[in-house]
Amino acid sequence: MAIVKSADRVIRILEAIASRDRGLTHGDLSKVLGIPKGSLSLLLSNLVDRDYLAFDPLGKLYLLGPEVLVLTSRYLNSLDIVRVGRPILHDLVLEMHEDAEIVGQRGDQVIFLYKEESPRPVKYSIAPGELAPLFATSAGKCILAFMPEEYIRPYLDRVTLSPITENSITGRDAFRRELELIRSTGLAYGREEYQLGICGIAAPVFNIHGNIAGSIVATLEAARFNPEHRAFIEPKLRNAASRLSRHLGFVETSGGAGRPVP
Repeated sequence: MAIVKSADRVIRILEAIASRDRGLTHGDLSKVLGIPKGSLSLLLSNLVDRDYLAFDPLGKLYLLGPEVLVLTSRYLNSLDIVRVGRPILHDLVLEMHEDAEIVGQRGDQVIFLYKEESPRPVKYSIAPGELAPLFATSAGKCILAFMPEEYIRPYLDRVTLSPITENSITGRDAFRRELELIRSTGLAYGREEYQLGICGIAAPVFNIHGNIAGSIVATLEAARFNPEHRAFIEPKLRNAASRLSRHLGFVETSGGAGRPVP
């Protein structure tokens, strides 16, 4: 398949800058991408003019521009799980008075697709489009638990369960037991494993084919992660995930759970 050089270079520029939180200089980009400085200057100038890149004159750094966010927002809003799930998440937050997110999968990570905030003053800092490891979040563990064994086994072979906080699960056997518990209960818990002070409860969302499509997550301060409050949240979370699954075409079985177990 033929590759258009200029288009390929633009994509590589955006990917390189996106991989660095603090941006890259002209020289860095030329060295990393192997693009001659003259050709690179013209591409960078066009991208800045179109707001796909921003230029910091103080640090002489190129960073992602606002138009990238516009495209990302349009993409996320076009996803059925977000379009259909937005009003469901709104109702859920009104009922449980906690923040909630719709979360999907991107490779070995979760991607936060949509967030609905509660009126509570303390917020969980997560933005649509942000990525996190599957193994370190309630959302990711929930998705992984309902993946087929043909995915889970190679995932655990290639991923190192490196601790993100002191509460992260790092043992393979312990993680396997966690996935089994999630499958049996239909809920996943994040106990300050990704961010200290924040806990999560996630329920799976299935598509028309009975495959895991994502999860709905309630995020709350660790101080409220107690049995009484969980008992208040969990049925509401289950109901919201079930509603979203039905809207995506999933038909629950007469047996009750309606969740395909790998």
